Amino acid sequence: MKPLLVIGIVLLVVGLVLVFGLFPYIDSQASQQITSELNSHITSKSLDANSSIEIPYNASKAIFVLYYNSSKSPLEVLGAPPNSSSTSNSGVYYIIPNGSGEIVLRNNWSEPVNVQYSYIYYTLKYGDLIGILILMGIPLLIIGAFVTIFGFLRRKK
Repeated sequence: MKPLLVIGIVLLVVGLVLVFGLFPYIDSQASQQITSELNSHITSKSLDANSSIEIPYNASKAIFVLYYNSSKSPLEVLGAPPNSSSTSNSGVYYIIPNGSGEIVLRNNWSEPVNVQYSYIYYTLKYGDLIGILILMGIPLLIIGAFVTIFGFLRRKK
């Protein structure tokens, strides 16, 4: 085989491994960690009428918030972008704050509700690495494909 064809195949394989191998693996590991931490921190609380749960956050870490309201009366959620206010029986929020604030789960109804909620603060450990893998992998895929095709065509001559 011609060296150009071998180089193209190697670049193509490295690009495939970076984009479709390492990136999904790192992403799935982070997802499993977040899910297990959220599940281990679930708290049950009865919210009286017009009472609320406040969950503070600041700019140093992202926050995941998960809640479920077992009644038919939805909770009002304040402070969770992009909507400044929403109403629902359950929700999952991921917030990357640029300042301090709080998420408020408020019971605006005249009857008490039971709420299960969990939240964790999370710092993306491999965010830079994930970005680098994608920024390196996609061009390597493209360059590897072109070099492989060019090497294959030159081999036939």
